[in-house]
Amino acid sequence: MRIWVIVVLAFSMIGLGHAKAEPPPRPAASPLLARETYQFPFEDRADWLAFIAEGDGGVSAAEPYARLFSSSDYARYRAGTITRTTRFSYQNDGNTVRGIMVEPVSSGRHPVIIFNHGGVMQWGRIILAEILEFNRLAERGYIVMASSYRGEGGSTGEPDMDGGDVADSLALIDIAEGMPNADPQRIGMWGFSRGGLVTYGALKRTGKLAAAVIIGGPTDLVTAPRRAEFDEFVYPHVIHNYALDKDAALKRLSPLTWVDKLAARTPILLLHGGDDPRVAPSDSLRMASALQTQKHSYRLKIYEGGSHDLSESGLDVRSEIDRWFDLYLRDRRPAPGNGVTVIK
Repeated sequence: MRIWVIVVLAFSMIGLGHAKAEPPPRPAASPLLARETYQFPFEDRADWLAFIAEGDGGVSAAEPYARLFSSSDYARYRAGTITRTTRFSYQNDGNTVRGIMVEPVSSGRHPVIIFNHGGVMQWGRIILAEILEFNRLAERGYIVMASSYRGEGGSTGEPDMDGGDVADSLALIDIAEGMPNADPQRIGMWGFSRGGLVTYGALKRTGKLAAAVIIGGPTDLVTAPRRAEFDEFVYPHVIHNYALDKDAALKRLSPLTWVDKLAARTPILLLHGGDDPRVAPSDSLRMASALQTQKHSYRLKIYEGGSHDLSESGLDVRSEIDRWFDLYLRDRRPAPGNGVTVIK
């Protein structure tokens, strides 16, 4: 376990004919508390896939992961020879929040991807397949960080979809800015499902993100197909004073109502399954239309017949994510605008 401590020593010199030297500015303390090596839960890929096959969906549930990760991939990530996987904890708003980080072992400053997971409360977690994908990205030169959010995944506090999860995600920017192997000018964000909502919230609150990727992200909570289910089992427990005015609360949290507040210079990649049973594909379609109106740089891809997590199209999804982050995060290429060309 590694404890991160920032120590600042200030020296002043007083002498005849010399003014007192001004102390250097004191850097902000890092919210990072501790780190420890992540223990992969399975000895090898075969054990992991067998475990998945025993659950809902059987062998078919394991097939997408088998296509994405080879036995040598799993063994290499678990060995930690090229990448390093750690659990960490950090302080935010009085809570001790847990997370996962994967870094390249190689020296130098690396671009950073902050991942926002899907699900909420007992349904919200960072799964092993995501950690393996973080390792793949780390092999490509990225540092990947993911928060479990307050009240979830062993973090203290209460689950909070009303801004607390966004604050916990944004705190990872502060951690990255204090890491010697991270490039503070190259930080991006990737969100899945509820994590897409968190990503939109982050884009509303900061202009520091060089690029963003959102997969199956909700943008209109008021008219969502699963509204009744969430009204009963989720929202009363994670949105402040939800019962007072449910529609107003959901409208406040719906990115479609504040598209003009999103960081204007951050290009957004939207990926969505055309047969998504959890978040309506129209959420991304409507968001793309709104971004077009704002002349915001974006790319939209709807996968025909695609599911919520797009696992059946994993290789293509991976290719889209790599292209987006390589262009606009790693290489910091200026993103082209939309709707600005007039034919005369």
